[in-house]
Amino acid sequence: MSATKFKAIDTSTSGNTVLVAAASGKKIRVLSYTVVAGGPVTVKFNDGSNDLTGPITLSAAGDGGSASLPEGGLFETPAGSALNINLSAAVQVGGHITYIEVMQ
Repeated sequence: MSATKFKAIDTSTSGNTVLVAAASGKKIRVLSYTVVAGGPVTVKFNDGSNDLTGPITLSAAGDGGSASLPEGGLFETPAGSALNINLSAAVQVGGHITYIEVMQ
């Protein structure tokens, strides 16, 4: 198994923001995430083409969401795809993810 990696989330861009760049032949498996919003926004994680999670609706400033499943992971990208966070509006969202890269 590859080493666990950590990435901060700090964006206010509506639409997709790359969290982890694509790596040839590797999947990005998310083990945990935490997001906290500065205002009303809906958050999703995707691979640029397909949603990897359902919508995480944060209704007000200070609202947050988190999940973890370190044994098997919560979700993963297809091999060779980036991991993005997608915001429904230009609202500040902070937090972090833990992930591993998995060879195809």
